[in-house]
Amino acid sequence: MDADCIKLTSYFGERRRTNGTPTGDALLDLNLRHQIAASIILRGIQGFGLKRRLRTDSSLSLSEDLPLTLIGVDTRQAIEAVLDETLQLNPSGLVTLERARLLSEEIDPVGIVENAGEATKVTVFFGRHDGVYMVPATG
Repeated sequence: MDADCIKLTSYFGERRRTNGTPTGDALLDLNLRHQIAASIILRGIQGFGLKRRLRTDSSLSLSEDLPLTLIGVDTRQAIEAVLDETLQLNPSGLVTLERARLLSEEIDPVGIVENAGEATKVTVFFGRHDGVYMVPATG
């Protein structure tokens, strides 16, 4: 796949529950049910929310609610299909939408025009066992 897509990002605390289920699990299940092309949950080492309570893994008592981020990337139509339910599952967390380009499998070189008029960010996610030129991509 080499397509213009939308990146849907949800931010919430690790202890957050939705109908008794961890919110991260509920959001990941939603993306799986809708066959979103790529989805990942990332755990932060520190952060704070609207109440400005810093949560950090350096303090055992404050590490019980670390920040989590769930990212889903797919076509605009696929992301719009999960957006309302995402907002229902994460009503008080931050949810953002960004333009994205999803590249997978064998890809051609991607050029960035010189005067694009906006910032360009490159994010690469690798699977645990993926390699680049026969070398593990992680670590």
